[in-house]
Amino acid sequence: MRVVISARGLTVSESYRSGLTRRLERLDELLPKILDASVVLSREKHRRTARVALRAKHRTFRSEETAGDLARAVDAALDALRRQVRDVKDRLAKGRQRRARRAAAVAAGRRDPGIAPMAVAEPGGSPSLPEDLVIRQYAPKPMSVGEAVAQLRLDREPFLVFTNARTEMINVLYRRPDGGLGLIEPLG
Repeated sequence: MRVVISARGLTVSESYRSGLTRRLERLDELLPKILDASVVLSREKHRRTARVALRAKHRTFRSEETAGDLARAVDAALDALRRQVRDVKDRLAKGRQRRARRAAAVAAGRRDPGIAPMAVAEPGGSPSLPEDLVIRQYAPKPMSVGEAVAQLRLDREPFLVFTNARTEMINVLYRRPDGGLGLIEPLG
């Protein structure tokens, strides 16, 4: 990680710079893809300000803290950055866990946990469909089979319901387990 430390209105000793660099490098344990860090230390009358920016592979983290003492300002700014990095990592981990649970549910043949089941009641009052049945409603768009293939390859959905422009009938294009595509067309 490349660290740039600059000062405005004050001088920073080489030992303070190396200590600050070591503290910034410890953040590399939390987020190993940090590319560079920029620190601006400034003095105004009776207060000291520390502005720290970390540029990682896909994000930039920034913090600015002001205190009467430069050490307290730097500590507060680094703590804020540590919290930001930890929050992002926690959010990403929760998203991975959620995706893994959904993939496991789909692989086990269970319904998608992100979609609530709908039960349709008959006039007698008892449900006519099983409880775990998921009903999705689509408005099929008229398109050619080639357009449908291109659309399905762009989406992450497992299937695409469309109206075949040539036959004007409803078709279903789906992903096969081997990675290929399948097409369901009605007879007639």
